[in-house]
Amino acid sequence: MLNRFNSESGSTPRSRGRSRLVVALALLATVGSVGVPAEASTAKHPDWRSYVLAPSSPQVSPVGVETRGDVTNAKTLVTGKNTGKNKPKSTTLTTVPGGAPASVLLDFGKDIAGTPHIDVTALEGSPTLSLATSEARRYIRTPASTTVSAAAASGATQVTVASAANLEVGNTVTFGTGTTAQTRTITAFDTTAKTLSFKPALTGDVPAQTATTSSPGAPSSDESRGLAGVGGIDTLQPTATGQISASYHPGFRFVLLTLTSPGSISLSAAGVDFQGVRATPADYKGWFLSSDDQLNKMWYSGAYTLQLNLKPAGLNGLPDKRIYDGAKRDRSIWTGDLLVQGPTAISTLGDEGASYVKSSIDVLLATQRADGAIPGSPDFRKGSNPAGSPLFYSNNYSGYGARAAMDYYRYTGDKDYITKILPALRAELAYNDRSLTANQLVASNDRDYWQASQTGEVTKYSIDYYILLKDMAWLERQVGSAALADEHDAKAESIKQAVNATLWNPQLGAYGQSSDHPDVLVEDANALALQYGFVPAERRDSVLKALKTLWTPHGAIMGPGLVDPTGHTIEPFGNGMETAGRFTVNDANGAFDLMRRTWGQMVDKNDPLYTGAFWEFKNNDGGVNRATASLAHGWAASPTVQLTEQVLGVTPVNPGYATWNIKPHTGDLKWAQGSVPTKYGDIAVNWQSKANNSKLTLHASTPRNTSGTIAVPVTGKSIVKINGRTVYTNGGCTAYKGTVADGYAQFTVPGGTYDITVSRG
Repeated sequence: MLNRFNSESGSTPRSRGRSRLVVALALLATVGSVGVPAEASTAKHPDWRSYVLAPSSPQVSPVGVETRGDVTNAKTLVTGKNTGKNKPKSTTLTTVPGGAPASVLLDFGKDIAGTPHIDVTALEGSPTLSLATSEARRYIRTPASTTVSAAAASGATQVTVASAANLEVGNTVTFGTGTTAQTRTITAFDTTAKTLSFKPALTGDVPAQTATTSSPGAPSSDESRGLAGVGGIDTLQPTATGQISASYHPGFRFVLLTLTSPGSISLSAAGVDFQGVRATPADYKGWFLSSDDQLNKMWYSGAYTLQLNLKPAGLNGLPDKRIYDGAKRDRSIWTGDLLVQGPTAISTLGDEGASYVKSSIDVLLATQRADGAIPGSPDFRKGSNPAGSPLFYSNNYSGYGARAAMDYYRYTGDKDYITKILPALRAELAYNDRSLTANQLVASNDRDYWQASQTGEVTKYSIDYYILLKDMAWLERQVGSAALADEHDAKAESIKQAVNATLWNPQLGAYGQSSDHPDVLVEDANALALQYGFVPAERRDSVLKALKTLWTPHGAIMGPGLVDPTGHTIEPFGNGMETAGRFTVNDANGAFDLMRRTWGQMVDKNDPLYTGAFWEFKNNDGGVNRATASLAHGWAASPTVQLTEQVLGVTPVNPGYATWNIKPHTGDLKWAQGSVPTKYGDIAVNWQSKANNSKLTLHASTPRNTSGTIAVPVTGKSIVKINGRTVYTNGGCTAYKGTVADGYAQFTVPGGTYDITVSRG
């Protein structure tokens, strides 16, 4: 199908790797030839491979360790610190009756997935170990929160509590709050009798119903076995020396090993057998690099997020490949997430990524209802069934499924596949059409991605249906009916007119949420309006200004007073819509600003929630509000797609990049470069820009047997040259069917190599 995503037909994997290295080195070499200062082409241009986050080996060792209780030689378990001066050492955990259980907290530095294991060198007694995993350190232990059931008098060393869950010997326990609170050390507890023993004795009476809390809490896992069918806390009971393995865990940074029974155990090593897609630099078929280190980190964090979400064939008892929403919790295919994950998979991993997208779409369509509805998630809740069960989440998510399938075709050019599933996509479109009102707007009491029902004629739902219609019109012209395409375009245009006539709110200077809530400003609808051309030029500044009122230091909120039912307010999925909208109307600096607010925190290794991947959501303060928050979530990976398509500037126009567009948005960047895999060969681009685009140089290498457009920013005083020939001067184009719009001069060219300069006359 995609015989050029990796190499020419017939080449070996080793030769493909060498050829890609040659292409990458050649692209780096061209940087100097198109006008980059010497220092910029060397010291200021790091190797993109250094940003790749996947472990270099399938056997992953911890990079840090912390201890509680009686633990010796803990650093043995950290890479590079496993020997003494004269002989190997072992880490020994010892737990005595009535004493704090010995434990080690292993930090792997970033999210991984796989099977944890330990190498046992000695043991005394019959040791029992618990093994818990978590993406965030704060959720590896759960503090107890209960009440005293019966009053306890001064001098008591034991109380009865409503629940003895999450207690651990050696932790502190606090009875009451404020100045009368008494904090003690737990010495024993009985989960059946619900008694709690402590020392020293109470110095004052504790009434019944007194609030009782512990710190730091008992070992816990942030995984949800009921949804994902995997994870939870493992119990290990070694009976001899040698290696012992836990169960598979899908997404974690931390492993907590606790010796819960009296005795001791010595370990020479602890690690994880990585199970999943471990993409090394040789596996990347596309790459990106720019003058902004933080943006570079975002591109590769998005790629790594996607990789953590990929379920290889055979894993978890399922024969097919799937793209899950997150590394942990749901571990289900979600259509909304696929809108971001699909392009990310294909633009970073080429053929391999495309195979995951196609397989996931197959799972979606296998559970399509007779009325045309596609499930929002075809494999939700795998706790009792590894294959899961279809969840028809919302009409909007049904449409997302059809759009994800069309995106697959747009990026791959797999005509046979899209032709086969075209009837299913037509059926879904007919299903969604039932929500269109006589006013040519969409009304549906739907949850959509932030799970809150929206009533009335909803702006975002109407724009989403417009997008679906336009995508279907494009598809029908490629493989179906031109007459149907014309009908879809006409209906889409009527929706655009209705949105502007009915849902624009002059007082907001933006579009309202819905006909029921016209005075509520929402990020997503206004962002999509910018991205898909709903906003007339004279209104753009007003919408951009209104959206900026939603910004916080940690990203944009959904809207004033709007809170997801689970309690969060900042959605990276919606923020990605806004950055896309800002790029579309040439507000690159605004897009970069919002990217840095939303995703900059996520790529900061000093942030306590850092996983190397992108998070599902945030609160106003930049944190998350529950243990099950996904910290490796695919729908947040939009920076990877947008840095490729809006900053490097490469987008597909016709299937498989048979025709393409190169239109970089430079913003405050000095340079960017990279490569995009296509059916016909790689598209390689690098550009350099001086302040205010006073001079721009762009080099593009595009495949033969393709064609496309190259657009560069201009003013009336600019001079544009392509391969030394002047093609734009005095405000007009003179070659390559050039046109000028929205501050860009655009030229239509056949596949080939182009050196372009833009300078002020």
